[in-house]
Amino acid sequence: MQVLLYTISGFSILMGLFILVKASKYQFKQLGLTLGGLTYLIGGILSIKMLIWWPVLGTWILSFGIRKIFGDSIE
Repeated sequence: MQVLLYTISGFSILMGLFILVKASKYQFKQLGLTLGGLTYLIGGILSIKMLIWWPVLGTWILSFGIRKIFGDSIE
């Protein structure tokens, strides 16, 4: 079960990093990308640090809401 937690948390961290790299392309002016990337990154790190699954679940739900409110990208 821990392997699954580490895998999902690592995936969340990688998604957060890639989204933040894309947000840096726009100088972090796109609020939806920036907040979404930070949410994925922080949730993955918290999940690994505390060894529980709910930060990752909360991250996915919160980032979905952020994308709906602030939008995804300029393109």
